[in-house]
Amino acid sequence: MGQNSQGGRVKAWVRRMARVLVLALLLLAVLFGVRCWYAFRDRTPGYRLDLELTPEREAGVFRVGFGRVRITPELEGGRPVYLAGFGANRVAARVQDDLWALACVMDDGRRRVGLVALDAIGFFHDDVVRVRRRLPEAWGLDYVMICSTHNHSTPDLMGLWGPVPWRSGVDPEYLEQVRRACVDALGQAVARLEPAGLVYHHVPCEPQGLLADTRPPEVYDADLRVLQFVAPGTGRTLGSLINWGNHPETPWSGNRDVTADFCGVLRDALERGVREGDQERLPAVGGVHVFVNGAVGGLMTTSPGVTVRDPWSDRAWREPSHEKARALGYQLAARLAPVLLSAREPEERGVVLGVWAQTVEVRVTNWRYWLAGVLGVLDRGYVRWPYVRSEVALIRVGEATLACVPGELYPEIANGGVESPKGADFPVAPVEAPPLRSLMPGRLKLVVGLANDELGYLIPKSQWDERPPFAYDRDRPPYGEINSCGPDAAGVVYEVLARMCRAASW
Repeated sequence: MGQNSQGGRVKAWVRRMARVLVLALLLLAVLFGVRCWYAFRDRTPGYRLDLELTPEREAGVFRVGFGRVRITPELEGGRPVYLAGFGANRVAARVQDDLWALACVMDDGRRRVGLVALDAIGFFHDDVVRVRRRLPEAWGLDYVMICSTHNHSTPDLMGLWGPVPWRSGVDPEYLEQVRRACVDALGQAVARLEPAGLVYHHVPCEPQGLLADTRPPEVYDADLRVLQFVAPGTGRTLGSLINWGNHPETPWSGNRDVTADFCGVLRDALERGVREGDQERLPAVGGVHVFVNGAVGGLMTTSPGVTVRDPWSDRAWREPSHEKARALGYQLAARLAPVLLSAREPEERGVVLGVWAQTVEVRVTNWRYWLAGVLGVLDRGYVRWPYVRSEVALIRVGEATLACVPGELYPEIANGGVESPKGADFPVAPVEAPPLRSLMPGRLKLVVGLANDELGYLIPKSQWDERPPFAYDRDRPPYGEINSCGPDAAGVVYEVLARMCRAASW
């Protein structure tokens, strides 16, 4: 009798513990569900853009204005500044040179288009929308594009490079500073609008001694493409948009100094010239020069294996350093300055503007991005599961077009050379073909990366390679897929841009 009573108590206790365990699991499931809902909620509900501003047949007086606002972080405030782009807990120690938000506003008398280029690792689409909503209607901006140089010596604006992998590295106050800087720089540019002519430059560049492609197939976006704005009559340079494809990571992973890398060196060299002692190495072009990055996927980099020579001292730099970044910036400036200085008269005066912009939904299949969202490392919204809202745009400036790509495009998608290698995960013919530049209208074709978003690498689907056997006889998966939304992301962006190019043809 006693044994039966004791056995009954044990069974009752087990049942109670089972019920407690079930309730605890249900509670954890509810809490996890609430956390997931909060993490993946839409940050800009209802936002959608479907814009088609075709150029008018007759333009008014073309005008351009530039603005710049410093976005160098404050290192003396007690809070650590986590540098983005390499590993976790890379805390900034000092400022090598300033970071900037640079704005260019163009107006053809009927349309007004703004562009902001940030010395930053990336700027999510949610933040682009927040900036746009702060712009006064009185400024008359029909469209604004915000892009990043993808600089790896700047504060973390995305979250992936905090003190530990599971904590965000974004300082909300600094992020807000950058948002305000975008608005202020655009305001300056609007206030400084003045008549301008336009000159187009395509400067061929061999990649040797400038950058390397670290993943087959070897395809580059190494040529310099420039829109130069000049004052009618005098030929004085008001400024330019400079497009070139390379990762600004020249000081490399051991660097803890805030710096604009070669992008800042190039801008300063063109605006102020280069002097060493009493000797002028490069005359000043003047104006404001805005660097916008190109197709950098693949991975385009001036890695420690690339030797860069200073064009004037002829000193060679192989190991990462600020001197190497300076030599790289000088190499680009030495190619560009003579071309810009020789352009005394604009090739085109009656410049017209056009914009085609569309919200896209990109499917995220990368479990790392999901986990980062749950942990609060990535703070960006999903319009519906598992899709994020992003944006693709095509901008016409006279006889030039700018393809605005929301991520790091592989150069073979832009210039041709997409392959279907044996061993890749999807045995399909190239999806992102023909090359984007062959579809883009105009005489000068700029592919602007990290424009209005940072989706990560945009990899040709036929080259996607996560599972063995690996393509190109590798013994491990290549870098790239771990920092991509998924194998369909590039195709989504390419298809929308291809459709825009057909609509914009003239």
